[in-house]
Amino acid sequence: MRIGTEFCRPSLALDDNDYPKQVWSFMLTGRKFPKHGPEGYALAHLADHKAHKNRARDDFDTVEGQHESMLHGLYTSPTNTVYLPVATIKPTDFGPLLRNLLKRRAADLYGTFSAPLPPWLSIPAAPDSDWDLDRFDWPEPVGDPAWIPAFLKFRRDRMEELIGRA
Repeated sequence: MRIGTEFCRPSLALDDNDYPKQVWSFMLTGRKFPKHGPEGYALAHLADHKAHKNRARDDFDTVEGQHESMLHGLYTSPTNTVYLPVATIKPTDFGPLLRNLLKRRAADLYGTFSAPLPPWLSIPAAPDSDWDLDRFDWPEPVGDPAWIPAFLKFRRDRMEELIGRA
């Protein structure tokens, strides 16, 4: 495998928090993310992706025999992001039960077609029945899958531009 700057530039340009926002924007509006909004909401990562104050040991079960590794790739993973009301960001950051609930909900929503975590990690079950997914009233998912081709075209055009520059 050859690693050189010509291969690194496109991947570094795409390893950006902007891309989960792009996926969400296309799903919700059919357009490129305008660098703001939705008002009163912020993009939150469900699983830590940085070394500083990483809670992976507390938040996940590890498959026996596998080593712990950083989850840097989850930085750009749409299944690891959620738009939350700004008022819930801090409770999510400091509330392990709420973080676990949201991770299990994401796995429930996306797990049949996109693995939210690497195969060596799993999300622990609810600590008790009060935190079971079916105990909460979840809104219907929003967005229109018909706009996925528009996102894929946007991503392809961006890749071609980056590779053309390399």
